[in-house]
Amino acid sequence: MKKVFAICGSTRKDSTNHRYIEAVKKLLGNDIQITELDSLINIPHFNPDDDKDNVIDSVKDFRQQIVSSDGIIISTPEYAMGIPGTLKNAIDWTVSSSSFSRKPVLLITASSSGQKAHQSLIDVLNVIEADVDETNVLVSFAKTKIDDNNIITDAATKEALKKAVQIFQNKL
Repeated sequence: MKKVFAICGSTRKDSTNHRYIEAVKKLLGNDIQITELDSLINIPHFNPDDDKDNVIDSVKDFRQQIVSSDGIIISTPEYAMGIPGTLKNAIDWTVSSSSFSRKPVLLITASSSGQKAHQSLIDVLNVIEADVDETNVLVSFAKTKIDDNNIITDAATKEALKKAVQIFQNKL
């Protein structure tokens, strides 16, 4: 059974991005084991001086989840025209470990607009050698395209996600 690690870029408990992760879980089916990160708030501020021999346990666990997974799902909002700070911070902790190197990533930017954060996150993931080509979806006006049961209600969004999920599964 393939293992996938899901990361929500929002720290809100009932965020739209958590709902998109739930929707993707339904699209992936039961053949894939999905573990979702509890919250990004447990990962401390990145400091290269702390990225040596005694790395804090939450960072070790985060890196290990990425390394031991066959693929990664990231669903994130855009904050102030960019990547949420907690998500970027967590990714910064993976640079020296190469945790994301050659990992297939299904990236969903689900926000009001999202274009700036989406492109910025694609750029960051490419720099750390994650495989995000053809498996990234920008969902603008995201709250209007998913219902309370985590079902995508917009036909174009559903089709784009299905296509990206299928490519993602083939990369696992």
